[in-house]
Amino acid sequence: MSGIVKAVAVALITGIVCFGGFDSAAAMEEAEEEESSGDVPLYFMQLTEYSATVHNEAEANKPLLLKYRIQPGDNLSDIAAQCGTDVETLVRLNNIVNPHHILAGDTLEVITVVGSVHDVSEGETLEQIAQIYGVEEEIIIEANNLARDTILDRGERVIIPGGKPSRSTQLPAFEWPLQGGLTSGFGWRGNEFHYGIDIGAPIGTPFYAAAAGQVTYAGYRGAYGIMVEVDHGSAYSTRYAHANSVAVVSGQYVNGGQLLGYVGLTGNTTGPHLHFELHRGLERLNPMQFLY
Repeated sequence: MSGIVKAVAVALITGIVCFGGFDSAAAMEEAEEEESSGDVPLYFMQLTEYSATVHNEAEANKPLLLKYRIQPGDNLSDIAAQCGTDVETLVRLNNIVNPHHILAGDTLEVITVVGSVHDVSEGETLEQIAQIYGVEEEIIIEANNLARDTILDRGERVIIPGGKPSRSTQLPAFEWPLQGGLTSGFGWRGNEFHYGIDIGAPIGTPFYAAAAGQVTYAGYRGAYGIMVEVDHGSAYSTRYAHANSVAVVSGQYVNGGQLLGYVGLTGNTTGPHLHFELHRGLERLNPMQFLY
């Protein structure tokens, strides 16, 4: 037996002893006998097969993030049951306004576990993400095949088994500025990064302040078109772009839910929608992690 094979065999024997499958002295004697005969021990091959089976089963149990195209007759309860998750997870992940009304042909994001998906912001650590969702770091590490010292990239998506965002770690909380379908999310869109979310709505649909604050801009601004910006304090601000017209002026104080303007088609846009951004200082955050 070569030195490498012998070393591997001894390591595997040690693993067997840890599992209580063999007596250590007997195992070593058998290894020496097999070495002298020049054959690979039978238990070496058996343990190799066993290890591969355990590894494959472990990989099969890793949670996945999938796309699911809704079929005629589908409902969220059935989809959740098929995928090993629950309705609440699907609703939260896809921003579903009415869980009882889904359309065949639409695509859902699905995770094969009850929990959440987190879109990483600039500089976020595993420890911070674990605190947001009230889970142990190890759960996130194992579910996503990460190393403990992994540095996460902005926009990277990680699955959080059993996790729900904690409002206490995400203050202030923001209301949806209008009700409509999400037409584009936060993250990479082709070769460009999309730093907000797009909410589809007809021209003239009113939109509202996501939280109380002071209007710091209300007018036309380049690719944003007609835009409203609101400072909410604690370094948080929101932007509402591509408006048809605005109902506020710069310097005005607004309450959460107060009318700001109307959906339009101004600036760099291919269709009527509200482009909504959330900022914390110079950092642009994923609004989906803060909206309720």
